[in-house]
Amino acid sequence: GLMMIARSPYLAGIATWVALLSLAGTFLYFQQAEIVRALSDDPNKRTAIFAQIDLAVSLLTLVVQFLATGKLIKRFGAGPAAALLPFVFAVGFVALWATPMLWVVIAFQAMQRAANFAISNPAREVLFTVVDREEKYKAKYVIDNVVFRGGDALFGWVFHGLRGAGMELGAISLATVPVTAAWLALALSLGRSQEKRVSPDNQRQ
Repeated sequence: GLMMIARSPYLAGIATWVALLSLAGTFLYFQQAEIVRALSDDPNKRTAIFAQIDLAVSLLTLVVQFLATGKLIKRFGAGPAAALLPFVFAVGFVALWATPMLWVVIAFQAMQRAANFAISNPAREVLFTVVDREEKYKAKYVIDNVVFRGGDALFGWVFHGLRGAGMELGAISLATVPVTAAWLALALSLGRSQEKRVSPDNQRQ
């Protein structure tokens, strides 16, 4: 699977998309943890806060999946659908930089996770429909597990390294915005590549 990713710019692009998702999600997770920890030392109150976030995510995801997922991907394609998530992250990190408060974290988490589960994750799965069977099962396994979970660990260390160096949460949020812009551009590029692979001319070849 690793060799397939190394040989294929298309698969490497998907792997990079997933790695950037891991980076953004990990940075948001640790910022959320610090904001909640500063708010209360009571574990019951923290649990209630995280439960509110999960409830909001579940409700938003259900609504979007029932009403919009299929229509959006069919109308705009996999690229723009996959680009929605980095756009949400960019807006969210700017909001978190400007207003590092609990309600911003809750709204940010709810929006990004709903966008991921309901739209961008299905769009990412569409990207794999144009690769061959072996790539789909070997390279995809590496991307979904090694890249994503390895990214969680790596970017957790990066976040704590930045905090250890004295970087404030707001500065980390602002520094992540350019990364989300590159992530968005990558999503659009992958969408164009996916469309070319399913074009009639490409299929005849």
